[in-house]
This record gives sequence, C-alpha cells and structure tokens, in this order.
Amino acid sequence: MTGVTGAGVANAQSAEAQALGEQLRTLEGNEDIGHHVTDAMNGLNGPPGNPGPPAAVETPITCRPTAAHPRPVILVHGSFDNGPNTMPRLGAPLERQGFCVIAPTLGAYAGNPGRGGLDSIVGASAPQLASVIDQVRAATGADKVDLVGYSQGAAIAGYTTKVLRPGAVGRVVSVGGYMGGDPSGLLPDDLPPEAAGAALWAVNLRGLSELAPGSPMVAAWRGPENSPYLPGVEYTLIATRGDGVLPPERSFVPGPGVRTIVSEDACGGEPASHGGMASDWRTHTLMTAALGGGGGC
Repeated sequence: MTGVTGAGVANAQSAEAQALGEQLRTLEGNEDIGHHVTDAMNGLNGPPGNPGPPAAVETPITCRPTAAHPRPVILVHGSFDNGPNTMPRLGAPLERQGFCVIAPTLGAYAGNPGRGGLDSIVGASAPQLASVIDQVRAATGADKVDLVGYSQGAAIAGYTTKVLRPGAVGRVVSVGGYMGGDPSGLLPDDLPPEAAGAALWAVNLRGLSELAPGSPMVAAWRGPENSPYLPGVEYTLIATRGDGVLPPERSFVPGPGVRTIVSEDACGGEPASHGGMASDWRTHTLMTAALGGGGGC
C-alpha cells in the first residue's frame, strides 16, 4: 500500500490554494460582487474560512396586527445588509398603512452582527427566519405571516416558506430578488459554477455561494416538482430593467398564479437600479398592494 508523503500533501495543498486564489481573482473582477469579494478577502467578514459562530438574532416585536391587516409582515434583507437598514426603506411605507412590520437581521456572524446575509442560507439564515416566524406568530396570535424579500432575501424567504415552514406564510413578495431560477448570469461566465461557489464559501460569502449554478440548496428548494413555489401561497415578484444584478429575466420564475411586475411598466418612469429599488416609490406602492394594502399604479 502506497502512502502519501508529507511533500505530496504539501504540494496538493499548494495547488489547491493556487487554484482558489485564481478563482477569487476572477470573482474580484466581477462588476457586481467584485468589491465584496475583495472586502471578504481582507477579513471584513471574519478570517477567511473561519468566520466564527453566527450572531444571535434579536426580534423585538413591538407591534400588533389589526383587523385591516391581520398578518404581520417580516422583511428579509439582502446580502451585506441588516434589519435596521431595511426598515426605513421597505418597512416605513407599510407601517404608514397600519401594517405590523418586523425586520430581523439574518445570516450575520457574531464578529460583525450588523452585516447580515453572509452565512449559509440552509445552515443559518433560513432556520433563523423560521424561528422568527414562530416567534412572531406566537407573540401576535397571527395564523400566518407575510414575507417581503429583497435580493438574496427573496431566496431566504422562498426557501423558508416551502421547505421549513409550509403553512405558516400567506404571501411572499420578492423585490429585485432571486427566486430559484437560472442563476448563470450572477457570476462570471468564465468561471465554472462549482469553482465560483467554492471560492465564495472560502471567503465567508456562504449565502451567495449557495446561489451558484448547481447549488444543492436551490435543488432542495425546488424539490422533486422542480418549482420554488408552494401551492396556496401568493407570490408577487417585482423587478426593474435597470437592475444589473437581478433584472426581470433573472428574477422572474414562472409558476401557477405567480404575479410578475416590472415597476416601470406598471408605474411609468425610468428603470431603477438594484440598490435603488428598495427606496423607490413604485416598489413601495406595488409591494403594499401585493400585501393587501392601498396602493398600485
């Protein structure tokens, strides 16, 4: 039986590290996520490969649903974001109409609890959201909650609704979100999907890693029926052609009864950017209408 020498192991590890370095350099050149990869390589999300434990999720529930709006709304932020930042952008328009709105921070590491959407969706963000759903239902007495997911938050919301808490969610609204479709445009075309996913995971961008083509998370979400949607849940997907990350062709996934809305087609005006969508009045009025409030264009 032939053994593996210490030199052989070292050479293999060196080759693996070199390949990983090349993959990360390719990702750094990506217009949409390159600077986030650079930040991660510089330790912004904790030591690469060792980010530490997840941050605790604090869920203050200070509101109560009303007869007009009986379902609490939970906002699910995107990558690199948090609940407090999301509340004024997407929560305030709902609060003004009397909705009970909760905005937790999900998928953060304990070393930087204000920077969410980084940890694994399967291992952290989705289970955390499931726990928040349980807490909100118990505290408010609501039979179901509604979810609004922005960017990666739509994937967290969609996965949690179908896989972890079927029967607990009435509506899902995606704002410039990823809803389990073809993710091939999200990462550089010249980098194999498996390599891109491994590189993102190595620098603690685990949630983004799970959105790479061929992701086991997406396969589990879509299930044997090959659909990200749970029958009985109302889905509304809002997107804009100005979104360089998740435009309509990447954000919209067809399904029975699923509503897809391009904000500038519905309300006029110029397309918005990915980041600008969350603060756009057109997003607010379409989102509010989708949740049963006054609104629409």
